[in-house]
Amino acid sequence: MSDIVNLRRMTPNDYGTAINLARSLPEFFNDQGIAEITVDIRTEIGAVAVLDGELVGFVTWSSAEALGRIGWIAVSRDHHRQGIGRRLLEFVESNLRQSGVTTLQVDTLGESVDYEPYDRTRSFYRSVGFSDLRSVMLDNPGMPEMLTLEKALTD
Repeated sequence: MSDIVNLRRMTPNDYGTAINLARSLPEFFNDQGIAEITVDIRTEIGAVAVLDGELVGFVTWSSAEALGRIGWIAVSRDHHRQGIGRRLLEFVESNLRQSGVTTLQVDTLGESVDYEPYDRTRSFYRSVGFSDLRSVMLDNPGMPEMLTLEKALTD
């Protein structure tokens, strides 16, 4: 068994496995989220993390002019806290810098919702250089508060 995680661009062959990975994390992705991932994974740019032939993480993103946005990121439960999410974000950042993008944003569940999995999510983003940009209250039971975090992409 290898410890080497390989990162590569997502292909259509990865879609089903990535969606199943997201389904295996119901504490992060509700039914609405899975439905959105199913669409977004086909329209956004994506990358996957592969360990011993198994897809263990994925990320999607988009960009317009100088702004990049993370769509979705997931790492299999058995591989949390092993640096895979960080490496996926580094892959995204490198690709965006090459395209002239200078700012990266991500939306996540806001702080007004006391929910430990998303406490970890916000901590993760902050640990890799994201800062809070704005918080908006929504009429959405699945995401009553949306927090947007931002990171400058400088070399």
